[in-house]
Parts: sequence; C-alpha cells; structure tokens
Amino acid sequence: MFKSTQNYMLFFSLLIILKIFAFYFTIPGIFKLSSTLSTIGWVFLMFLIFTFVIKEWGFGLYCVLSIVLFADFLYFQNFGTLPSVKQLVLLPQVGKLGANIKYFTNFFSVLFVADLIPLGIFDRKRYLSIKGSIPQTPRWVFATIVLCGIFAITPLVAERLKPSQVFNRYGFLAYHVYDVANLFTKSKQEVTSSVQVSPQQTPKRKYWGVGINRNVIVIQLESFQNFLIDLKYNDQEVTPNLNMLAHKDSIYFTNYYQQTGAGNTADAEFISLVSLHAIGDEIAYEKYDDIEFYALPRILKDHGFHTIAMHGNVGWFWNREKIYPHLGFEEFISLEKLNQDIIFGMGLNDLSFFEQAVDILKSRPKPFFSFLVTISSHTPFLIPDQFKNLNLLAEHQDTIFGNYLQAVHYADYALGRFIEKLKDEGLYQESIIILYGDHAGLYPFNREVKDTLSGFLNKEYNYRDAMNVPLIFHIPGSKIKEEVKTVGGQIDFLPTVLNILGIQDQKVVSLGRDLLNSKEGFVALRYHVPDGSFIDDKRYFEVSNDGILQNSLGFDFVENIALPYYECLDGYKIAIQQIEASKHILNSYAEKSAVPSK
Repeated sequence: MFKSTQNYMLFFSLLIILKIFAFYFTIPGIFKLSSTLSTIGWVFLMFLIFTFVIKEWGFGLYCVLSIVLFADFLYFQNFGTLPSVKQLVLLPQVGKLGANIKYFTNFFSVLFVADLIPLGIFDRKRYLSIKGSIPQTPRWVFATIVLCGIFAITPLVAERLKPSQVFNRYGFLAYHVYDVANLFTKSKQEVTSSVQVSPQQTPKRKYWGVGINRNVIVIQLESFQNFLIDLKYNDQEVTPNLNMLAHKDSIYFTNYYQQTGAGNTADAEFISLVSLHAIGDEIAYEKYDDIEFYALPRILKDHGFHTIAMHGNVGWFWNREKIYPHLGFEEFISLEKLNQDIIFGMGLNDLSFFEQAVDILKSRPKPFFSFLVTISSHTPFLIPDQFKNLNLLAEHQDTIFGNYLQAVHYADYALGRFIEKLKDEGLYQESIIILYGDHAGLYPFNREVKDTLSGFLNKEYNYRDAMNVPLIFHIPGSKIKEEVKTVGGQIDFLPTVLNILGIQDQKVVSLGRDLLNSKEGFVALRYHVPDGSFIDDKRYFEVSNDGILQNSLGFDFVENIALPYYECLDGYKIAIQQIEASKHILNSYAEKSAVPSK
C-alpha cells in the first residue's frame, strides 16, 4: 500500500492533520474553521512539494511539522502566542527557562513527537525497498503546486497583516512562512498622531510633592496580579504584607494594567521607566541597548538622586547590564555581586535578595532612587517545600494555580521582612516605597488556568482580569489612605512618580499621564491582545485576533452590556495613535543617538 508515493503522502498528511486538530482544540479560544481549513491546505501543498519535487522527503517534512507543533504548543502554553524568528535573540535565556519547559512538557505535548522514532524506522525500510524505482513526477503535480501556491500566498500579500492576524486567519503554517518572509522586508512606518506628548508637569496638583526629600524605593513584583490584594484563600491571607502596604499611608491604584510585549518583565521595566510603549514583538532592552534615554533614573539623577538597580539574576539576563547605564542607573547590583546563599527558580531567593538590598542601600548616598526587581514568584512558580506555607485545598495541589499561590505568598513574606529591616536600619520613615506587578502570572490562554480561575472567582476569567496588576505608593507617616480607580497603565508610571516627588522637568518626553490628576482613564493594551485593544473608565475593547474590527469584542462593564465594535472606534483610534507615537519617539531617540557627538 505505502509503496505508492501518493498513498504514502496521504498517510503522513492525515497524521499531521490529526496533530493540528489536537493543537487547535487543546488551546482555548484559537480554533476557527477558516484557519484550520487553511492550515490543512498548506499541509497538502507542502507534502506535494516534499514528495514529488523534493522526492521522497515526505517523512522529513512530517518530522519538521511535528517538532514545530511541539514547540508552538509549549511556547503558547507559556506566552499565549506563537514564537517568532525575531526572538532567536532570546536563545541565551533558554538555560534559565529550563524549569518552565520541563513543567509544560506534559504527556499530551510529547504526543506531538512521540511517533517520530518508530515512523523513522518504518520510513527507512520503505525507502530501501523502493530505492531505484522512484517514479517520475506527473506533470499535473507541478501545475497543482503552482496553483495552490498562488492561492496560499495571495492572501498574505494582498493586505498588510500582523503575524498574529495571519495565524488567526490562515493558521500556524502560514504564520511561520509569513514570519520568516518578514525578516527580508522592511516595513515603512507612517505616523500620524494626535496624541499629546507631555513635556512637563504642572505644579499645584493633587499630592504634588508629597514624597519630596525622601529616598525612592521601587519594587517590581514578579507576576503579581491585582486579584491577590485582600485575597483570602482557605481562611488564609495570601499577601498580608502587601495588603498592609496598600491600605495604610498609601495610594492604591486598583485599575492599573500591564502593557508589556514579548519582553515581559524587561518590557515592564522599560515602559515604566521610559513612559513609552515597548516594541511589541521584539525586546526593547535588546533593540535599544545603545540609546541614551531621558528615563526616570536619569531624571532623578539630574535632580540629585543616587540611582541604583538590583536584581537576583545574572547581569546579562535581558541585557540589563548593557542598557541600565543608558537609562541613567549609576550602579547595577546583579547576582554576581551578591551572596548566592539560596538559589531556586530563576535566581536568588527574594528573602536573601531583600536582606542584602537593605545592607547595600544603607551605605549609599541620600537621597537614592533604587529599583529592585524580584524573582521568586516567576513562572513556573516552583519553590522548595520548606518555603511553602499556604495550606492548599486538595483540588489545587500540584496545579499551576496552587503553585502560583505558594510562590506569591513566599514573595510577600520576603517583602514583609524587607519592610522590617528598612525600619531597623532607619530607612523606612525617610523613604517612599512604590510597588507594582510587572505582568500576569496566570493567563487565560492556558486551559487549566482559565478553568481553575473561572471556578475560583465565580466568573469567566479573561484578559482584563489577568492584565490588572497592583500599583501602590506607600508613604510612611503620611496618613494618606486613598484608593484611585482611574484606569491607567505602566506608561503612566513615570509622570505619576514625578508628581509625587514634586519634580518639574522641561526635558521629560512622556506619553503617560499623571494618574492622580487625570479626569479620565485610558490604557492601550498590547501583545496578549491585538493592538487597538483598550480599557477606559467604562469600556473594555478587545480587537479580534484576526484583525477584523467587526469581529471584535466590546463590553460596557459599568452597565454590564455588550457593545458593537463601532461604539469603541474612538478608543481604538487613540490606542493605535499612542502606540504609533511611541514608535516615532523611539525612532527619534535612535536617530539622535546615531549622530556622532562633536
């Protein structure tokens, strides 16, 4: 039967189609009949080429497609999107992410590649049995390949699409072809923006200068989401120390959202410190590592602060050791300069990191601006048993959600010890402590997460829930207790900090807003939902993954009603303009840095 080339091609085609259906049905929210049929068409086109033109290489193609499906499945489980060849720059980080890969490589994912060895043995025997008797390729095959190729490629070049839109319209094979082709084409950026760039801050505003003459300690909390605040699980407070900081001598922003791109944690840093959007599908810390930014560290350095960044991972991770000086940091304390007493997960445990941070800060010139990036609550949230102090319900044992709760509970414990040590060293009362979550730890693109969180929260868990992260300004002794409900995002961090510190600087270029003095809230969402998606004080708009506005989701969460897409086009336009304006400003920074100084 399989001596026939056509039958052999059909056999492998059907096997890979079964795997494709498994891929689409396993990941929530991505199955669409049109993209599935398009993927099947691409499969037959490729098998025609690799069977009749590149003769008897059908099994080789089957291996490649199986491995691509395996890699795509693992990547999607972790990041909610497909990998891009542009992200090959991240390969050095893979060693640090080994635990993630092991965690997400379950029995089901292995099925994508489990049959390659036995089929390889079978293919070798078949090849030897027909060697020398491979028939000539029929003429109709070449004509079929040309026609199918035209039909497959025409939609990809007929309109300008983003890779994510190609995936959602035409499937994962078309996505990878399009992604590779994009490496060899330069996109022209047309920027027409009515977004206002804020060159300065205006005094006499609410809470203007309330943190003046204090040290500034910024803590970026790994994978902390806003639903954790005041959360009680099985009669236990998950984050008791963060709860205390949110509700005493503090301003707590309840509707603050991540805006990160492919760089995740690094993008959260970049957006917060620079007040511009990150690139989206590329890593800002890699692409702009030689550009002098007038970022928050440099602004504060110019106003008399000593600037220092600390992180419990190696200095080259996310290219920090190279870009931090260009952001204005005078010092960077990475893992190499710390006592590496207890290492787990992605680096030095938070408790040791915080204790050593206080020892370092107490010897630095005052006032200082310190930027601390935590790490113990990093995915896959696997911490040693001796640090697990939450009593989990049986249904949450050995689940992503259960591991997440244990990890953030430990990180919160370390944070509490940090606050106590600041008090012991006399730094607490003379500092302002700012805390925010860098990005979600639990995304709804993972079926286990979506099902578990929807059940736990008694509502459907969506991206609006996931991307909501806490922002807290804790000002000891201020007697301030305010909850700000204005919608904002990480791009608003810099101007809000400057208002608190009472700093007015004509050189500041920012697309963010001071959230303490904004009458209306708005946040342009990125990456995990398509560009143009936004949240304001009343609406949530999520652009359809296929890029077709008519298919997009609009929702009025005040009135609790669905909205037609055309009632959200004003916010869509603002979001796109803000993102394009950021690209324009980043290009201006790059051009300025490229000009040699005289």
